[in-house]
Amino acid sequence: MKERRLDVRRLVNTPVRLYHPSHGRIDGIARNISDGGMALELNSFKELSASPDIPLLLRPVNLDVLFTVVHLRQTDTALVVRFLE
Repeated sequence: MKERRLDVRRLVNTPVRLYHPSHGRIDGIARNISDGGMALELNSFKELSASPDIPLLLRPVNLDVLFTVVHLRQTDTALVVRFLE
């Protein structure tokens, strides 16, 4: 099977906060990151609709930086987002 990812993934274990326009603040842990996106494990499961039109804000808890991301896909254990900038 051909690998779909274009960028190399790096394993991390970093607390993050995701700000969703209708669901509010969602806490989780970043499990892996690449130049193009990130996989998050959410602390509580919330069904988020996959809409690339709705930008979300992501902030690593230990940094004062907000990243603009969009939702790519969600499984029972992970939420995958893509960086916009």
